[in-house]
Amino acid sequence: MKNKNLTSNNQKFLLALHSSTESLGIGLTELNNHNQPSQSSTIKIGRNLSNYLFRSIEEIFPSVSWQQIARLAVATGPGGFTGTRMTLIFARTIAQQLKCPIDGVSSFELMAYRLIKMLNKKEIEEPFWIKQNLKHRGVVAGKYQLIKHTEKPDMSIIKELKEPHLIKPSEEIYPTLDASEDVAQDIKRLLKICLDSYMNNKEGSWTTILPIYPTSPIRN
Repeated sequence: MKNKNLTSNNQKFLLALHSSTESLGIGLTELNNHNQPSQSSTIKIGRNLSNYLFRSIEEIFPSVSWQQIARLAVATGPGGFTGTRMTLIFARTIAQQLKCPIDGVSSFELMAYRLIKMLNKKEIEEPFWIKQNLKHRGVVAGKYQLIKHTEKPDMSIIKELKEPHLIKPSEEIYPTLDASEDVAQDIKRLLKICLDSYMNNKEGSWTTILPIYPTSPIRN
């Protein structure tokens, strides 16, 4: 059901989008109302993103309120080229038109916050890899490291040391975790990253946000 309460021009919002899989994730935070919890929605759309993207966003965040977006965040892949690119184009266009900041975060970096729990205490102290096998195309992997907050552990972050890329057969990656999609959880993480960037007034230009598609000729 469409949210009909987003009418005041004084309201400001954060919008997060994730479409690197066959599920579309949408996250929304109202900045002016700290008592209002963030909203998120995950919709199984398969390969029909072009038919459902605008309609799905409208359901949680009507287009009449899009001008009140203060910051956006979008998952940049790796994932399906058409789906990832379409959502990036949408987010980049909104950010350009509104002149608002935007964060681009790889889907591997988002899942790293979940998957790191599978490492042992020794491995967690060192950089680790997340990999995904592509059918007949090789292996895509990204490198990550936990940056601990000594005083507030819940504010620790994961830094992407190497963007997901096609690795050479001779390249050694260890420890390694297999990529595992959970858009329902990852869209919440993306929204949190967006909020942290907003609170810290972090710069974020739409011109730097590009899809990660390792097998695409434009990135090789």
